[in-house]
Amino acid sequence: MRVPVALAESMGQDFQNLIARFCHEQELIQDPSELTSNRFIERSVVPHVRKLSDLFNRKKGDAQKDEQKAITQVRYWKDSTNPKNLRLAYFIYFMPANAFRIAGIWSELHRLGFRFSSESKFKAIELGAGPATGACGVALGEKFSPLGLSATTDWALIERDRAMLQLGEAWTQQFFPFSSFDQWTHRGFHREIDFAEELVPKGSPKFNLWISSYFLNELENDPAAQADRLLKTWDRHLERDGLVILSEPALKDQSRRLLELRRELIDGIKKKKCPGLQILLPCLGMQNCGALAAAEDWCHEEVSWWRPPYTKLIDEKAGLDRKTLPFSYLVLTRSSRALEEILPGLKAGASASRHRLVSPSHYEGRDSEFFICGQDGKRRARLRLQDDQEVERGSILEGVEYRGDTKATRIDRLDRIV
Repeated sequence: MRVPVALAESMGQDFQNLIARFCHEQELIQDPSELTSNRFIERSVVPHVRKLSDLFNRKKGDAQKDEQKAITQVRYWKDSTNPKNLRLAYFIYFMPANAFRIAGIWSELHRLGFRFSSESKFKAIELGAGPATGACGVALGEKFSPLGLSATTDWALIERDRAMLQLGEAWTQQFFPFSSFDQWTHRGFHREIDFAEELVPKGSPKFNLWISSYFLNELENDPAAQADRLLKTWDRHLERDGLVILSEPALKDQSRRLLELRRELIDGIKKKKCPGLQILLPCLGMQNCGALAAAEDWCHEEVSWWRPPYTKLIDEKAGLDRKTLPFSYLVLTRSSRALEEILPGLKAGASASRHRLVSPSHYEGRDSEFFICGQDGKRRARLRLQDDQEVERGSILEGVEYRGDTKATRIDRLDRIV
C-alpha cells in the first residue's frame, strides 16, 4: 500500500516529543527522557512489549494457555503484576503502529478519489477504541490525505476498559490539535461490548464514520453472528454515504475470520439487512473472496513507515522489526452510487477486467510474478513490465487480458496500473 512521503515520515521527532510529554503528564514515566533511555526501555518496556507481542500473535505454550483465553476477555490489563508499565508498553509501541495502519487505509481511499460530501456536523464512532487508536489514525490520515471531514467532527469513543478509555480521551485532547484539528471533539463511553446485545443504545444518532481497529479479533463471536449484529447496527446508525473501516491483524486465522465476516456481510446485504451497503476496499466489489477458496490461504496488506525513534530502540532491544506494518482490512460504504463514482480514480466500466495485487511481486526471468484477485477469484500471474511500469502489493491492474488457469496466468495486456 502506497502512502504519501509526508505521511510515512509523520511520526518522527515531533511526534516522539509529544508522546513523551504526554506519558510524563499521565505519570506513566517519571521524565520524558525515559522514552529514549536504554536502561528504562530494556527493563520497563521491552518485557511487556514481548509479552503483548506473543499474546497478540497467538504464540502458544503451556505457560500461555490462560493468556490465550484472556485475549478475548481483555483480562491482560488486570492480570498483570505491573499494569502501569503494561499500558505504557501498549500505548507507546502498539498504538502508533495501529493508528498508522488506519491512516494508510485513509490514504488509499484518498488515492482512489473518495471524498465525503460536506456535512455541517460530522459524527464518527470508534468501537473498542482503546486509547482512541482509530480516531487518531483518522486524524493522521486526514492531515496528509484529506477526504473532506468536517472541521467540527465529533467522536464517540466506546471502550470496555475504563483506564484505557481515560488514557485515550486525554490523548485525543493533545493529538487532535497536533494534527491540526483543534475543533474536533470527543466523548468517551465506558461500555461492555456484547454482540449478543445492542452495540450502541437505540437512541444513539446516526454516524458518518464507523471505525474499529484490532478489536473484532478479541471477540469470541463467530463471523455470522458478528455480521448480523453489525448490519442491524449500521442499518440504524450509519448515515447515507457513511463509511465503515475495519482493521484487523494479518495473522492467518484472524485474517480469514475477517474474510469470513466479509462473506457473511455480503450475504446479509443481499438479503437487504442494510440497504445500500457495499464493499469498497480492498476487494473493489462484492465478488466472492478468492483467498477463502483454499483452506490455508488468507489476504493481507502492508504499509511502510518511518518508525518513531524510540520504536526503533524498542525493536532493537526486543528483537522485533516494525519497519513495515502488515494488517487485514475491510472498507464499506452505504451508498447507491456505482463503485467508480465513489472511487473516481478507477476507470468506469472496467470492473470485469480489474484485479488487485494481493502479494509482493518478484522476478522470474524477465517477468514479474505475483498473485492477483478480481471478479474471477485469485490467481498466480506473470507480466512483462514496461520500463516505466512498476507493481507492488496493493497495485490495481485495469483492462487486463490474460490466458491460462489460476495456477499459471499470463497477462497479455492491460490498460493501466493504478
